[in-house]
Amino acid sequence: MKKLFVLGIILLSIISVGFIANKHKMDAEAAISSLKKDVPKNSKCALCNMFVYQKKDKMGVFSSQAIKKNGKVVYYDDIGCLLYDEVKNKTKNKKYVRDYKTLKWIKAENATYVKTNLHSPMEWGYVYFASKSEAKKYIAKHKKCKIVKLSTIKKRAIDRYKGQFSSNVKKKRVQQIQVNLQLYQV
Repeated sequence: MKKLFVLGIILLSIISVGFIANKHKMDAEAAISSLKKDVPKNSKCALCNMFVYQKKDKMGVFSSQAIKKNGKVVYYDDIGCLLYDEVKNKTKNKKYVRDYKTLKWIKAENATYVKTNLHSPMEWGYVYFASKSEAKKYIAKHKKCKIVKLSTIKKRAIDRYKGQFSSNVKKKRVQQIQVNLQLYQV
């Protein structure tokens, strides 16, 4: 009887491990398929809870996404939110941004970042390119733009969000949102 009980526990453990491994595999497959899709309608930023735009919208070029270790896909309205969310939650995600030219998802670590004067949802104003040559072409047409490293953007995100609860930052954020709504008639 004792042997049967132990055998039953072992069998249950094997089944549980198989189920958990299969669930993680399914989560990973779902996450990878998110790279072939657009941001789901009415998505909210995982950090600031603002609207995340689809690629058909003017602001959609700034959207980004992360695939968490458990396979969960989350979306962000702007690059600063994507980067600071990792710092805030002390984690490392697979990060993706939209190529400015094709609007396809590209790995954040492989992108070339260009600081622009464009109005983005959180006023970061960065656009992303899959190739450095395309980024240089963009800069040639837009003289006040420059290539920036991802690590520089991350440092700026940390500095910016450290003070996110001060009243001045909140007022400025509300003003930025109002300007964006007027500019893009959302």
